[in-house]
Amino acid sequence: MKRSQSVCSQLFASSLAFLACAGCDGGKAPAPSLPPAAVPAPAAGPGAKEAAPAPSAASKAAAILKDAGRYEVADVANAGSLRCTVLYTGDPIPEPTEVPVNIDIPHCGHKVFTENLIVDKETRGLKNVVVRLEGILKGKAPPAQVTVTNVDCAFAPHVSVAMKGTLIDIQNADPVLHTTHPYIAGSSFFNLPLPPGGDPPRPRPVPRTGLMEITCDVHKWMRAYMFVHTNPYVEVTDKQGGITIAGIPPGKHPYVAWHEHLGEKRGEIEIVAGKETELKLELAASK
Repeated sequence: MKRSQSVCSQLFASSLAFLACAGCDGGKAPAPSLPPAAVPAPAAGPGAKEAAPAPSAASKAAAILKDAGRYEVADVANAGSLRCTVLYTGDPIPEPTEVPVNIDIPHCGHKVFTENLIVDKETRGLKNVVVRLEGILKGKAPPAQVTVTNVDCAFAPHVSVAMKGTLIDIQNADPVLHTTHPYIAGSSFFNLPLPPGGDPPRPRPVPRTGLMEITCDVHKWMRAYMFVHTNPYVEVTDKQGGITIAGIPPGKHPYVAWHEHLGEKRGEIEIVAGKETELKLELAASK
């Protein structure tokens, strides 16, 4: 979308254009050079026994599961958990840098910093790594909703996770116009104008699995990612590089750790019934 050099005329023209195409679909953007979601293993055959889900879990997950493909909510007997720590092994440890802004400077100026590589100086823990388990077709209920907020001219959280069918709630906490424009595999999901002080749009279900790239057509530097998985066994590392995934069926499961700048690492982990299994991973930039 082209905008004039004048900030005022730019915002006016942008507002009209965004309101005209709110909810539009079918726009194209270059697909991010990142891995697609894994294809789930075949479903269990007929006659496989499973426990009926608790009513509370079933009610929370009903809207998700009708669109979620083969995954089923079921009680997990002797469930285990995974505690994973992801460390950055490169040198030097990177520092976030200020992102130059060219629009809405009174509000956005000196607030936006790079988030593509955040490392804890003391522990070398790597933030915003998506760790997912693959091939699990039955288990705990997925979260019903994920919220992405436009705040200080950035998206929060920068990296999030969801499951196909999860509702995305979009918020604008800034006193300036934003849009939230996600793409999956290069195809536009929706494009919502978010005027300051306006009512938030209704949450929308994620239509497919894969890596979602979220942009703002007003503030071109704004970018976030959401990994939409085939099951709810997926988390994002905190600022110390840690995650815990609970309620996992015992047994061996493939895992994938993905980072927007450092790529991915794959392996297999055995979850022991009723116990916590630890996993330590290391990522660094390719030389």
